[in-house]
Amino acid sequence: MAIIPLPVGPTCFSEKWRPENSFRSGGAGATGSEQLVGSPTGRWRAQMQFHCTEPDHYTEVDGFLAALDGSANTMLIGPVDWRGRPWKIDPLTGGLITPDKAAFDNTVSPAFGTNADTRGDLLFTLNAAVPVNATTLAIKRTRGGLLRRGQHLSLGNRLHIITALTSADDGAVDTVVNVTIRPWTRLAYASGTVCEFAAPLGEMRLAPEAVAALERNTTPLSDLALDLIEAF
Repeated sequence: MAIIPLPVGPTCFSEKWRPENSFRSGGAGATGSEQLVGSPTGRWRAQMQFHCTEPDHYTEVDGFLAALDGSANTMLIGPVDWRGRPWKIDPLTGGLITPDKAAFDNTVSPAFGTNADTRGDLLFTLNAAVPVNATTLAIKRTRGGLLRRGQHLSLGNRLHIITALTSADDGAVDTVVNVTIRPWTRLAYASGTVCEFAAPLGEMRLAPEAVAALERNTTPLSDLALDLIEAF
């Protein structure tokens, strides 16, 4: 199994990410109620669509799809829409958000783009070791903004989403924030492991039933649709 680089150029315009297979049913009990338990086998499922606009995009995509060998090989990919993440970077351009772009915020500083607290640098790490199949993390902020429910992060090649904060985030440097996550951790991680919030990625493969192909149109835009499932 090899990790195949994503095609260069095509732009994602639609995406849907969700954890699935996160519980087990034991059937109806003596009272008639269904027995449900949380399961560490929850995994990511995603559908993404990309626009191809340049001639080189087509050959890039064709080569990428052929190299995947169906579901045999994997890719590193993550959510593209980064609104709500804990930093001050424009999700469209990837550049720093200037004071003008952030003018809706009355507390914005004239030094917004250069201040160490707002310039877009991120550094979050695990404050304690994490075992396999954990559902909670203690995350220490060195640089970055507030953590909130719904933000994505990655540990190595594994993508996770914050489902709740179990301790308050006061926004201060060196604050430790306790969070719950899904899916459950796949590996054990040491204290100090980097939590990637800037561009979180997960190792994914084509879903077994998916048929990925570039749909060529006579209009200036052609679309690539990917139906993905977490590889582990």
